[in-house]
Amino acid sequence: MDQLRQSDTKRLLDFVRDCYVIRDSEPLTDFPGRLVKALLRFIPSIHATYNEVCTETFESYNTESTAENLAPNVSKLLGQHMNEHASLVYYMQTGDGQATRISDFLSRRQFHDTGLYSDFYRDYHIEDDLCFGIFVRPTLSIGIVWHGDRRFTERERSMANLIRPHVVQAWQNARLLSEVHSQRQLLEDGLKGAALGVIACDSEGRVRLITALARQYLAEYFGVSKGLDRQLPQELLRWVRCQNAQLNGKDVPPVRLPLAVRKGENRLTVRILSSAGANLLLLEETTSARNAAALAEFFLSRRESEVLASVAQGKTNGEIAAILSMSPQTAKKHMEHILHKLRAENRTAAAAIALQSLSRD
Repeated sequence: MDQLRQSDTKRLLDFVRDCYVIRDSEPLTDFPGRLVKALLRFIPSIHATYNEVCTETFESYNTESTAENLAPNVSKLLGQHMNEHASLVYYMQTGDGQATRISDFLSRRQFHDTGLYSDFYRDYHIEDDLCFGIFVRPTLSIGIVWHGDRRFTERERSMANLIRPHVVQAWQNARLLSEVHSQRQLLEDGLKGAALGVIACDSEGRVRLITALARQYLAEYFGVSKGLDRQLPQELLRWVRCQNAQLNGKDVPPVRLPLAVRKGENRLTVRILSSAGANLLLLEETTSARNAAALAEFFLSRRESEVLASVAQGKTNGEIAAILSMSPQTAKKHMEHILHKLRAENRTAAAAIALQSLSRD
């Protein structure tokens, strides 16, 4: 390739920067749409597309395009004529994902004689494609395509080859980050039933992961509502540092007692696990026995009173089960008895009755 022009270098740097930026909660789902917009800025053309292609059937699906007026059945049309797409056929036969053009294989007349052109490309004034392939797995590849109303130049093909490894790496980044998001969601869903808040942070209190329940506990017990996804509250950070300092001393460290923070009649207990500068904090809220005793006027059993006190705090059956060391099914059964004794239609009505009683107390 000839020496890059200054304008080429700027476009290349802008594309690489755009390619690696991930702002969304579903990185792999949002990646194709962001990519095709960056592709069109990089190499001017009618439009650009991202196609996932089944290498066994030539069927194309999950097409993302910068063209707003593409036919709604574009994937079906492309699938019908993919065996006439010279660049795709070359990629399937050789496995060479480097950038190629239809004009590398067919003259203009030969291209116009294909069903791909007469049934599809002609309506969009497409006279050439510039594309490269990305191998995903034996049965799936990704095709990146620029569609032009002119023949693409050799310089543009060279520019496409320069960005190909960046697109491959950016796609891998989006895939891995999507997996992390999915695993984190599974973790959060699993912990909801355990009524535990979880925070992963480094030795400086920088938060790497925080569940929704932990975020709620920090706001309620430490009076902090901003920046919880980034940094531990100072009071909690001082305790973490003190705990870790004890492990680094020469003497045998004392038993690591949990941190207890009270709010009214309720208590938040924070436990810590540490390893090589990484900390895992487990946060658990316990329901006040005094609150449960205040509900005795409803002729509830001790266990039912404890369950109702937790319901008044907005706890789910899963959270109540974890707090009171019972199964969710047992918590549900207690709730049924409570509704019957209170003559309440649902748990919201029962919570309202309990809160009214607790306020009088």
